[in-house]
Amino acid sequence: MPTKAEKTGMNKLSGARAGRKSRATAQRRQAIETESLSAIRQSDLPTAARSAVGQLMAELDRLKDELGSARRQVTELENRADEDVLLPVLNRRGFDRELVRTLAYINRHGTDVSLIFIDLDDFKFINDLHGHAAGDAALLHVTDILIANVRRSDIVARLGGDEFAVLLHRADKKAASIKADQLARALASSGLIYDGKEIPMSLTAGATQLRGNDTLGTALKRADKLMYEAKARR
Repeated sequence: MPTKAEKTGMNKLSGARAGRKSRATAQRRQAIETESLSAIRQSDLPTAARSAVGQLMAELDRLKDELGSARRQVTELENRADEDVLLPVLNRRGFDRELVRTLAYINRHGTDVSLIFIDLDDFKFINDLHGHAAGDAALLHVTDILIANVRRSDIVARLGGDEFAVLLHRADKKAASIKADQLARALASSGLIYDGKEIPMSLTAGATQLRGNDTLGTALKRADKLMYEAKARR
């Protein structure tokens, strides 16, 4: 007859074997379930189910294409919203966005950027004497002159009516003043020919270097003030 200690040892051994057997059984069951799931293929599905899955995948691809197209259209519309309706430059909305972005860049990096505010002289006279079509041609002519005489990194915009603005990157106040004079001379010497007639044109500009504490409003107000001071001296 086994002693009490021997019986206790045999019970422990039996319990350990039972535990190992239970764990092994659970592992085999899990392996069988995993193998069964991985073995399921679309070809194993009923015909109706395969058709439904195919339709869902096709619909998903179509929705992805539509989403991509919609995003591209939104981007295009946003870009158009920043462009002048007549001229190949930014409008006031687009310029304000670029100026705010530039001011933030100045605050972070302290780089030199200047603003030129431009007003066309006697533009109303062109519209009244030659018609609005001539006025449009004059605006296009001015735009061509501005774009041709600044760098690709600079920004030209029409703020409205006969007012334009130019953002000059890597340019201090002295450089901006020189550029403003250059633009005025370039327009005055170019001459606009419309309907076989030459229409003289000129502009007045105010140039200022942007400051770290500038806002959209203070920068434009200062440049506008300098432009009117220059016009008063003429």
